[in-house]
Amino acid sequence: MRVIISGKNFSLTPSLKEYAEKKILKLMKFSPLIGQARVELDVDHNQRSGNINRVEIWLLLQKKTLQIGTKANDMRAAIDQAVNKLETQLVRLKEKRQAKIRRAPRLADVLRRD
Repeated sequence: MRVIISGKNFSLTPSLKEYAEKKILKLMKFSPLIGQARVELDVDHNQRSGNINRVEIWLLLQKKTLQIGTKANDMRAAIDQAVNKLETQLVRLKEKRQAKIRRAPRLADVLRRD
């Protein structure tokens, strides 16, 4: 999987980039269909207080794109929140795919009916 990490409105440190990449690579265990991940880290300088650190992540799957955005006081906390949300989406997508396979009639059952 290819991971692209970019920083907007602040200087991206190597440790923060490594942290984000490590977290994103853990998502591979939920779906082997992930081809590319794009992460954008941003600091909102117009906002005076509250959640000023924003993280947006796009996961490019074979037939679908998942996108998540979160805000938090700390950049690492925002990354963690976004990754947790993506885990939930990937698990839900996997369950849907498995349920669809289970619902599909097997060829042997179709032939037996005739």
